[in-house]
Amino acid sequence: MGRMNNRIFDHIGLKLLSLIMAIVVWVVVANVDDYKTTKRITGIEIEFINGETITDNNMVYEVPEGTAIDIVVKGRRKLVEKLTNQDFRAVADLSKMSVTNAVTVTVSAINSSTARDITISYASNDAVNVAVEKKIESQLAINVRTSSDVAEGYAIRSKTPTPNLITVKGAESVIDMINEVVVDVDVKDADSTLTTTAVPVFLSKSGEAIDPSKFEYDVESVAVTVEIAKTKELAVKVKTTGDVRDGYSVASIDYQPTSVLVVGDAKDLAKVDEIVIDDIDVTNRIDHLETSVAIADYLPSGITIADNTEEIMIKVVVEKLEEKSLVLQSDAINLVGKNSDYTYNYLSGTGYSLKVKGLKDKLDTLNVTNLIPSVDVTGYGPGKHTFTVSLKEIPGIQVIGDINVEIEIVKNE
Repeated sequence: MGRMNNRIFDHIGLKLLSLIMAIVVWVVVANVDDYKTTKRITGIEIEFINGETITDNNMVYEVPEGTAIDIVVKGRRKLVEKLTNQDFRAVADLSKMSVTNAVTVTVSAINSSTARDITISYASNDAVNVAVEKKIESQLAINVRTSSDVAEGYAIRSKTPTPNLITVKGAESVIDMINEVVVDVDVKDADSTLTTTAVPVFLSKSGEAIDPSKFEYDVESVAVTVEIAKTKELAVKVKTTGDVRDGYSVASIDYQPTSVLVVGDAKDLAKVDEIVIDDIDVTNRIDHLETSVAIADYLPSGITIADNTEEIMIKVVVEKLEEKSLVLQSDAINLVGKNSDYTYNYLSGTGYSLKVKGLKDKLDTLNVTNLIPSVDVTGYGPGKHTFTVSLKEIPGIQVIGDINVEIEIVKNE
């Protein structure tokens, strides 16, 4: 036993040296196998915190799309090679935003032991610019927009959304983009009232839809009633009231449209065939009158316009009257009630001067025969008689004075 103990301690120095050398070799080998390395890690999504420091001041903020950051990690190879962007947290504290709206991003390892064994540097900009704007609120009308056509002989009478107003809140620049709010309803071949629900659509001035995720709104769904009823084409008539100044006349009344399509219940439509506009005042006028009237003001109760026509455009042409002289020959006068036992002789001559007044275009085409001059001699016997020539009334033509003729009636032998 003693000899064995002596063998164990024989050459103790060399044995200790060998052990130390083995440990050193192991450490060296271990360090060579797990040396320090670096790795670029991309796409760490940035988390924004303390946003209430902005929103509590009636402001809103918007972070740029794709808000991610890249880093470079340095540490032991076995540890670093396993790391991904899911092992890190990137935080931007909005309460520490600079006067230029820049926020510094801080990146840290989620695992505390990992954090102790690595160092982090930034491979991309470590600050993010945040858009900050005033938050505003606006109340907008909801309009019903229909597509397709209703059944033939029918039209849309009314379109009613419930509610008819919507409140939007958000960044001033975004809210100002909203020009109209609509709900869409398909009325293809409909011949009776439709009820449905629809989602509001926000439109810009150019008619493009605006992404509703960019702002808040208080109406998610709208109940819509589209009333559909029978249609009828009604003629339009326009009349003037009052008199133009003496020496002038209404030459023409032009208007468009000359008919309109209306919608209503069948019993109401049966009571009306035309729209009469009879209050166009031309009192004491000497020049043309151009005006427009709202069709709705002349429609009976229960009847409404079926299309987009809202007004009748009217032009009343007023012209100065002119005079014209005509010669009326006696043989152009028709003797009414003649007796075949008598002969009728004109004593006052065979030609009579006739003056008329009227619109130029009517005077240009007027001749004596148009006036159909006549004298009624019914019941008159032999002798000399004076008669006033009767002339036909022609609209727009005024005869100045009377024409008197003296006729001698002689009994035939």
